[in-house]
Amino acid sequence: MSVALLLVASLAAVAGPARADGPRSNGARDTTRAMTSLSLLATPEVVDYGGSAALSGHLASGGAGIAGAALTVGLSVDGATWAYVGSVTTDANGDFALEVTPVAAYGATAFLVTFAGDAAVDPVEGQIVIGSRAALDAPQVPRTVGRASPFIVSGLLQPRHEAGTTPVTIDCFRLESGVWVLRASVVATVRDEVGNADSPRYSVRMRLPSAGTWQLTASHADATHAPSISPPSAHVKVTAGLDAPIWDRDGVTTIPEKMTSRRNARQLIVITGSRLGSRTGKFRVYDYRSGDWIRTMDVSTRWGENGLVNGLTRHAGTRTTPTGIWRLPGYAFGTHLRAPRGAMLNWRHITQRSWWSSEHNDTYNTWVETSRYVYGEHLADYPGPYEFAVSSGYNALPNTRVYGRGSAIFLHVVHPGYSAGCVMLSRANVIRLLRQIIPGRRPACAIGTLRTGTRTCVYAY
Repeated sequence: MSVALLLVASLAAVAGPARADGPRSNGARDTTRAMTSLSLLATPEVVDYGGSAALSGHLASGGAGIAGAALTVGLSVDGATWAYVGSVTTDANGDFALEVTPVAAYGATAFLVTFAGDAAVDPVEGQIVIGSRAALDAPQVPRTVGRASPFIVSGLLQPRHEAGTTPVTIDCFRLESGVWVLRASVVATVRDEVGNADSPRYSVRMRLPSAGTWQLTASHADATHAPSISPPSAHVKVTAGLDAPIWDRDGVTTIPEKMTSRRNARQLIVITGSRLGSRTGKFRVYDYRSGDWIRTMDVSTRWGENGLVNGLTRHAGTRTTPTGIWRLPGYAFGTHLRAPRGAMLNWRHITQRSWWSSEHNDTYNTWVETSRYVYGEHLADYPGPYEFAVSSGYNALPNTRVYGRGSAIFLHVVHPGYSAGCVMLSRANVIRLLRQIIPGRRPACAIGTLRTGTRTCVYAY
């Protein structure tokens, strides 16, 4: 598909809010004005998921560029409904350029550039389509596995796709005499959960047929997206003999080994209760080490006054603790000038200017430093609980954020009674937690029940 398009004033546009040939009378163009031409070019023609392209062009009449002309730019993903993007003015030669970003959720976005014309020259418009590739995480693989032993390969696919309709192929390359040779390909299935920021995911249970060093890639193409390929996986060393399933090397099946995705974390905080409505439960930390999940912390914890609720339907102010799984932010915080010795997360010191915003704007559910009043929590007002704390990641960046679902769901020092939704630990255990969290392991926090077959069961994440 060519993305360069030239429309002159005598031709009708493919689609859009304006005509390319100006006002008509009885089907004929106005011959008192000169004809106008508009050429468009996009670089690149296909962008990576979430990427931008340079849209440029030339506006001319009678072979000469039209200087100082105001052009409007719109976009559409269906060719019928258009949204205003912005405006641009031609230079002395009739040239113009601007950066545009295709709509990430779609495989192709049409851009419409319109010149309204004037008393001397006709109006004209031009349309160009910029394609988009999907984004694929590198396949998550074990580092060592036995020959023909089954294991799960998975990764994140963006943007969202309807489950079961998206082809993702896993290509398996074996290192032979210094060259990677394609030896097997398998098709992965895609699972999509609305409201889950870690969806859709591709996954497949597979085996590698022979001993040696292997590397895997994921590829994707469909009717709307340009072909894309993931970065290569880590090297997989396949041994000559069989071994235990990769998630159960030590013969002990832990909670992470039963979970669906784990958000590609290599360190998991897992908080579980017996059922929805529970106000107390267990707080565990797991590290992924050499093909197995090792429990490094197991203590009791207390939660919101009204207990566990589904995090996808929770409302602010309900004093409930949400279920779900989220990436941790890259920092912890507290009333002390510095983090506890041995803590590896970045540290933020609470001052009288420190707020956690609940305002209906871009600051929602984020830390704000300001001298003005902020609707939310003035962190310095809670010196006991927030002596040491870290956000669970619920409804907060880098995860999905929805206004009204609630903010400030922290892991913090315990106080008498129950919380407004936070997870509470003893002071010693919060310090112990901060010393265990390793940013490079992509830590995540999961809260849920142990009732299998439900959307709020921790095994569903």
